[in-house]
Amino acid sequence: MKRILCVAIFAALVLGAPAFAAGSGSTSGDSKGEIGFGVGQSDVGSDSTGVDTAQFIGVRGGYHINNQFQVEGMFSSSSEDGDLSGTTVDTTMRVLMVNGVMNFHPRKKELVPYVMAGIGRADVEVESAGVTGSDDSIAYQVGGGTRIFFGKTKRTAFRADLSFLRETTFNDSSTITTVTAGVTWKLGGR
Repeated sequence: MKRILCVAIFAALVLGAPAFAAGSGSTSGDSKGEIGFGVGQSDVGSDSTGVDTAQFIGVRGGYHINNQFQVEGMFSSSSEDGDLSGTTVDTTMRVLMVNGVMNFHPRKKELVPYVMAGIGRADVEVESAGVTGSDDSIAYQVGGGTRIFFGKTKRTAFRADLSFLRETTFNDSSTITTVTAGVTWKLGGR
C-alpha cells in the first residue's frame, strides 16, 4: 500500500509540474519557485539493513531567496530486498531533507552548477517473515551538481547531482552516496 501511495504522489507531481510552471506573466528572472523529481542510485552499504544498493525516487521543491541562494525541501523513498544474516529482508528507507543550495551562474545561462548542504530525517524499516523493525535518525547531506536548462523559455532543466548523506539507524552509522538524475521546472513567470 505504501508503494502505491508513493507512486501515485510521484505521478501526480510529474504530470502536474508543467502546469504549475506556466504561472503568471512576470519575467523568467522573477521566478522564485522550483519543483522537480528525480531517480537516484545509492550505495547504501549498511550492515543493519541487509541492503548494499538502492534505487531512490524523490521530489523536490525550492524557493530562490535571490539569484544565488535557494532553500529546498526534498523527499525521497526506496524499497529494496536484501539479505541479513542469511534471511531475506525487505528494507524501506525514506529521507526528508531541507537543503541550502548555492547556485553559480557562469556565462552560459543554460548551465547552472550548484553545491548544497542540508539536514533532515532518515526513516528505515526492515521487515522479515512478518516481523518489522524500524528506526529513524537525524540525517546530514552535502553534495553538488548542475541544472541544464533547455527549451525556448529556459524554464525546464535536466538536473544531475552527487550527494553524501550521513545517518545512524539501528546503531549503525552509514554514509549513503547517491547519484541522481531528474527534471526540474521554474514556477511562475514566463
